[in-house]
Amino acid sequence: LGGETPASVSKNTSFVVAGASPGSKYDKAKKIGVKVVDENEFLEIIK
Repeated sequence: LGGETPASVSKNTSFVVAGASPGSKYDKAKKIGVKVVDENEFLEIIK
């Protein structure tokens, strides 16, 4: 799959996986238009 967990979110980020209490990476992803998925969506992506 080649996933990474970078220190920050950028326009080059494919998507962000957000849990019940998302933090600043969630906020930045929403601000710059990066797709945000929950755990169930992520599990579907990696099937």
